[in-house]
Amino acid sequence: MSSEILSLNNEDKVLIQITDTHLMDHPETGFVGINPEENFLAVVQDIQQRFDHIDAIINTGDIAQAAVPATYTRYLNTMKQMNVDFYHIPGNHDNLDIFPFHDPQPYPTIIELGQWRVILLNSTVNGRTDGRIQTVQLELLKDVLQRLQNYYVIITCHHNPFNMDSRWLDQHKLKNADELKAVLAPFKNIKALLHGHVHQESHNEWNGIKFLSAPATCIQFKPLSQEFSIDKTAPGYRCLHLKANGEFETKIHRLENFKVIINEEISGY
Repeated sequence: MSSEILSLNNEDKVLIQITDTHLMDHPETGFVGINPEENFLAVVQDIQQRFDHIDAIINTGDIAQAAVPATYTRYLNTMKQMNVDFYHIPGNHDNLDIFPFHDPQPYPTIIELGQWRVILLNSTVNGRTDGRIQTVQLELLKDVLQRLQNYYVIITCHHNPFNMDSRWLDQHKLKNADELKAVLAPFKNIKALLHGHVHQESHNEWNGIKFLSAPATCIQFKPLSQEFSIDKTAPGYRCLHLKANGEFETKIHRLENFKVIINEEISGY
């Protein structure tokens, strides 16, 4: 594989989004017919081979399927070996009590990338599959956005604010998406919101903000499916090339020559 060549100015930044790794407590343990660890490591290798320069990697949630300390420790050790700044937010399968947050909750984490700022939110509620951003965090977000009006902003959360036109999946979306959008609406410098949860690439746009999801490193969900259904597409991730003038380019990369094995007996998730 040849390295991904990006035409970067000194102030441009490269941001990678991975999501829904669903790691187990032991690296050899399988899940829904695959080995999540092998998928995750294959994606890590692909990123390292494809990109000569990365400014930050963000995992938009569901780091763990087996949400125990050993899983998070192994994940963190793998990410540290990439020698790239990395960040993460929890998903509905993560355990908020032991999750390695970057800042005390409910404070949003702010990542500085040149003329850009990336804000990490927590949309996960322990014991629930759907999502909700706490009112106190939305208030803090409003204050943060007031301070960041001279920068270009990307928001991240785990749960999808928009429907996926998939009946079984849409019931598990971000339940207070309208409250989030009410906070975002006055600010014209917000360029994108990145989320996970849906195990597929998607794109929505509202108020000039692009709402983007990425493929999972784990299994993929079949788009537009009314019942739970696994897709045969390969694991992947999203790259964003953030330009100093506030524009950005984004591309989905999937593992090449990757054999996808689907357990047809799986009926739920």
